[in-house]
Amino acid sequence: MEQAVGAEVRQNFRYIDVSGVGNSGKSAVVDLLREVDGIYVPEYWFEFDIIRIPNGLLDLRHRLVSDWSPIRAHYAVHAFLDTVEMLGRNPEWWDLVGLSRSTARYDRRFAGEFTRCSRDFALSFVRARYFAEWYDDPHEARLVHLWRKVLRKLGMRMRLRREVMIADGDQFDAKARNYLDGLYAGIVAPGTDRVILNNGLEPYNPVPGLDMLAGAHQIVVTRDPRDVYVSGLNHHRVAAADRAFLASDNDGLNKGFLATDDLAIFVERFRTYHRHLYAGNDPRILRLRFEDFLLDHEIARARAFAFLGLDPKRHARAGQHLQPAVSAKNVGLWKHYSRRDEIEYIADALPELLYPL
Repeated sequence: MEQAVGAEVRQNFRYIDVSGVGNSGKSAVVDLLREVDGIYVPEYWFEFDIIRIPNGLLDLRHRLVSDWSPIRAHYAVHAFLDTVEMLGRNPEWWDLVGLSRSTARYDRRFAGEFTRCSRDFALSFVRARYFAEWYDDPHEARLVHLWRKVLRKLGMRMRLRREVMIADGDQFDAKARNYLDGLYAGIVAPGTDRVILNNGLEPYNPVPGLDMLAGAHQIVVTRDPRDVYVSGLNHHRVAAADRAFLASDNDGLNKGFLATDDLAIFVERFRTYHRHLYAGNDPRILRLRFEDFLLDHEIARARAFAFLGLDPKRHARAGQHLQPAVSAKNVGLWKHYSRRDEIEYIADALPELLYPL
C-alpha cells in the first residue's frame, strides 16, 4: 500500500490569481500588488502553468474527484507525472535528451524541489499497485501498440501485463494546498502571506480552482478590443507611425497568439474568449475594466484592496511599479491608429465589448 504524504503542516498562503484574455492589461493590477508588503509577485511574464495546463493540477482534480473511474484515475496520475517531468526538468546544456523533453525548468525556479514535491503529491493518491492486462494508453507510441499486438498474436500475454494503480482523490484539496504552499515556502521572503498567480486559474471556469485553494481570490481584467488589437499588432504589419502604440513587451512575435495578422480571426477569437468568461456572481471573483482601473484609479484601487481584504497601509511602495497617469496613456490608443477601417470593423463586430470614451 502507498503511504499518503503531504500531511505536514505548512504556512498557508492566500492565492490571488490575476487573469485576462491576452493583452488585456492585467500587468497593471499585478504591478499595483507588487507595491504591497507581504505579497509575492513573480515576473510579469511568468505563469505557473502546472495548475491550468492539460493534465495539470485541475485536470488531476477533475479525474480523481469530480469524474472518478478506475481508468481515468489510473491515467490521471500517469498524465500528471508526465506533465511534471516536462515542466520541471532542468537539464544541463549537454543533455540533449533532457533538453528535448524540458519546457519550463520549474526545478530551477522552485529551489530544485518542484519535481520531487510534485511526484510525492501525485503518488499520495495511489492506494495500491498490481500487474494485470490493462487498457491500452492511446498516447503511447504507435510502435508500442504494434509490439503489443505482435506479442498477443504470439500468445505471450504475460508480457502484456502492466502496472495498474488504484487511486482516488481523498483529501485532494487539502493536499493540493499543502503541495503549493510547500513549493512557494521555499522561495518567498519571510513575512509573505499572499502569492500572485498570473493566469493560474484562467477566467473561464475558475470556481474549481478557487474551491481547491481555500481563501483564494481572482481578479479578471478586460479591455476594449480596439486597444488590444492596436497594441498587440506584429511589427511586420504596422506602419512606422503606428509602432509607438505597440505594448512595451511586444517583440513582434510574442503577441501572435492574439491573431492580429487576420482581423476577422482576431474578432472571432476575442468574441469566443469573452463569451466563455465566467459570468456568475461568485464573491471570490472581481471583474475590472483596464480603463476604469487607470482612469478612476483611486476608486478601483480601494475596490481591489477591499475585495482582497488588504489593509491600505500595506501599500508601502506606491508609484514604484505602477504610475496610473503614465499607464493611462495606453487607454484609447485606437483613436490615433492610422487604419481607421480596421477600427471600424472591430467596433461594428464587437459593440458590446467597447469601452465608451
